[in-house]
Amino acid sequence: MSSSEPRQVSGCLQEGDTALVLDAPGVPTEALTFGDGPRAVILAHQAEQGPCAWDAYGRTLAERGYRVFIPSLTASPEDVMSAAVAWLGAAGVSEYAMVGASMGGAYVLSTAGELNPAPSVVVAISSPAQYNDIDALAGIRAITQPILLVAGTGDDDFADQARRLAEAQPDSRVLLVESSAHGTALLATDTEVAAAVEAALTAAIGND
Repeated sequence: MSSSEPRQVSGCLQEGDTALVLDAPGVPTEALTFGDGPRAVILAHQAEQGPCAWDAYGRTLAERGYRVFIPSLTASPEDVMSAAVAWLGAAGVSEYAMVGASMGGAYVLSTAGELNPAPSVVVAISSPAQYNDIDALAGIRAITQPILLVAGTGDDDFADQARRLAEAQPDSRVLLVESSAHGTALLATDTEVAAAVEAALTAAIGND
């Protein structure tokens, strides 16, 4: 991590937060982290958004006792998520969950099976099976921890993509709801989705 001034997280940075810059290959990747305790949630944003898109939900998680880590997804999934896990481990986190929306879902599904330590649960909301060269379909096969796949049936073909992902990892749980909302918007507007994500986090890493 470097001490360069972070800009992508400046719009939601609050007193007591920590802003980080990871000197990853290609372009610098920023991250915002807040909350404390030994349990963490990594939040991966969707395309055309940034870390601040997760700010409101992340604050809710912090109020529930989780440490929250929100990286900017401007480097490879492996670089970003490995750095996140390494930082959290050094900060005293003993277990963590991964939640990704759309492109962020592909980020978490493609990497979770290779991370050490592994996440306790992986949640992918409106995730494509493939995003550019990020292969969530191949990555999900390597995940042995619980997986929750969520999509709206009116959101393009993302319900079908959730089914494809579940076929590749039959132990996954699939939640399809009647909604056209996508990614973070689906989580914010559908109470069934919000409750399912909360239940998955609580079952895997607890909840104060």
